[in-house]
Amino acid sequence: MFEVHNLIEIRRLLNMSQAEFASQLNITRESVNKMERGRSKLSKRTSNRLKQLLENNSLGEFSHDVNILGKASQESANHNLPYHLQRREQKGQDVPFRVPLVAIKAQAGYIKSYEQVDFMDGLEKYSLPPGINPTGAVWRYFEIDGDSMEPSLSAGDVVLATMVPVEDWNDIKNFFVYIILTKDQLLIKRLYRKSNYEWVMISDNEESYPQVLLKVEEVNQLWLFRRHIRSRLIPPKEFKITA
Repeated sequence: MFEVHNLIEIRRLLNMSQAEFASQLNITRESVNKMERGRSKLSKRTSNRLKQLLENNSLGEFSHDVNILGKASQESANHNLPYHLQRREQKGQDVPFRVPLVAIKAQAGYIKSYEQVDFMDGLEKYSLPPGINPTGAVWRYFEIDGDSMEPSLSAGDVVLATMVPVEDWNDIKNFFVYIILTKDQLLIKRLYRKSNYEWVMISDNEESYPQVLLKVEEVNQLWLFRRHIRSRLIPPKEFKITA
């Protein structure tokens, strides 16, 4: 059965936009969008249509064992993997898991087209750092722009983040670093949950960037900071030698 990231992978493997995917399933594009963002579940009827769609596109070997939005399969250990990794195991391929990078130049396009298959497929992709298990999460790299998070994060640094499902937004971790996508901005800030409806965005460079209230309803995506890749070396520091 599918988890959220599996559903997105299958749509991309079928090379379909959300509108095309919705048409094949006889549902609205908005319904596909909500399912992929974890805001709704598939009905039994839609699930059956999806299984038929997989069978018609030579992906039927997985159609009997796909779970919609979050229920893990018990039939085989490899079914706990994301869909594309299941495909690689079936083919005996050892291909590294690759994650899209939203570079500074791509951020304006990402704000407008983050749901579009063609745009996402066009982003450069990189392997995860050693020791990270890619399963069970949606991963993304983001390049930092500006100085609002100095000295912790600098322009040109790259952060690795995992998507926070909408149903978990009320449990965000106060003062942790998040990447926030709204309808017109892509931001990296610390968050403080003021209420179910408002968060406070906090910059590490508070002297130049005061705290700002953010309405939760304005957020399209939320990503939790996981790893940090610096764009430049840490400057040398002198020590008094005592050894």
